[in-house]
Amino acid sequence: MKLSEIKQVLSEREWILTKSLGQNFLHDQNQLRRIVDAAGLSPTDKVLEIGPGLGPLTELLLEKAGEVLAIEKDRRMFDFLCEKFKDIRRLKLLHDDALRYVEKNRDWTDWKLVANLPYSVASPLLVELAQSEHPPERIVVTLQWEVARRIEAGPGTRQYGVLGLLLRLPYEVRGSFKIPGTCFFPEPDVDSACIVLMKRGTPLLPPGHDVIFTKIVKRGFSQRRKMMLKLLKQDWPADKLAAAFEELKISPQERAEKLSLEEFVALTKNLRPIFMAEEIFDIVNDRDEVIGRRPRREVHRDGHKHRAVHVLVFGSDGRIFLQKRSMTKDTFPGTWDSSASGHVDSGEDYDACAVRELREELGLAIAAPPRRLFKINACQETGHEFVWVYRLDSDGPFVLHPEEIERGDWFERARVTDWVAQRPQDFASGFVLIWKNLTAGGAFP
Repeated sequence: MKLSEIKQVLSEREWILTKSLGQNFLHDQNQLRRIVDAAGLSPTDKVLEIGPGLGPLTELLLEKAGEVLAIEKDRRMFDFLCEKFKDIRRLKLLHDDALRYVEKNRDWTDWKLVANLPYSVASPLLVELAQSEHPPERIVVTLQWEVARRIEAGPGTRQYGVLGLLLRLPYEVRGSFKIPGTCFFPEPDVDSACIVLMKRGTPLLPPGHDVIFTKIVKRGFSQRRKMMLKLLKQDWPADKLAAAFEELKISPQERAEKLSLEEFVALTKNLRPIFMAEEIFDIVNDRDEVIGRRPRREVHRDGHKHRAVHVLVFGSDGRIFLQKRSMTKDTFPGTWDSSASGHVDSGEDYDACAVRELREELGLAIAAPPRRLFKINACQETGHEFVWVYRLDSDGPFVLHPEEIERGDWFERARVTDWVAQRPQDFASGFVLIWKNLTAGGAFP
């Protein structure tokens, strides 16, 4: 789509472009083809395009890629694109807020991001994708020139900071080229650049370390002119920090802007065991999709949705084994609860957690996960946990974890039903909800 065509479409429809959406359309065909060439597309590639506008880049992407997903926030542009590309099935168009979409959709395995990003959301979009569970394999995007410089900048420079470090942890910068403002309509006040990021073949940090890396980087740059060691004392003990800095030969007077990416990585590895003394949970969205990781304390304090399992153990005589929670538990101490239960650890799935909790709490070693009964969505009663409920048939014997469980006992089902109805305060709230779901309809699975 040439400049004359863009102007004609806008004029015929009397559309006024929205500055807050960063609507500056790249029309220069040479620059558009350079972007597509930098993506190295093949007929098997899947491409994510954010902010397609009137579709000048979309047209070229469809010539090379096997599948294109284009997300457009402006309803007018979305309707135009739907009509323009109505016969092309390899293109999926979404009318959505791209940032919200990528916050909810975290698996971009085998995808490439190729886009002229809206300037207003470019940085948060890139960080969100880079920190997703499975980031895109390659990112080729047009940004403001200054933003591209911040991504490429090295230590000791004015542009060096949080954005570049968070993106370059999973990615390597493979090049960039400047795009003059005259290549856009309307012409922006600043120059732009296309930057190419390739996902690292070998990650700099193992899975699960990125939370600590991000915490260190953001804290270190929270007051750019202050010494990093002093800033990190808000999150780590002073003696542990001093030991880490000495071991890594980092001056205690050093500012974050002087540390290289490699030094931040080394510091993350050194400080992680201290951070991990507190459990780390995956936090999830309303669809139970992982969107990040947080320490247990933060998850409960801030009400983040997370995951848990409850296992109900039934004996051969039909009775159920319940545990009485230890008085040292931070939630519902001294109340009766499911046979075994617990949070799903970061990186763990529900089935693996069920097997682990049976082993840790009851001393039961089983070869395969117990049978799934039903799932309860995160709610107030579950403590904002998505809960999978399992059934295991076993007569024991059990070896109860003394720090988790005060005691355990077998109960007739009818007695539990009456007890829950008459004195729900004797039980953890999650179990009350589980039992009501279990007994609904008068039949046990």
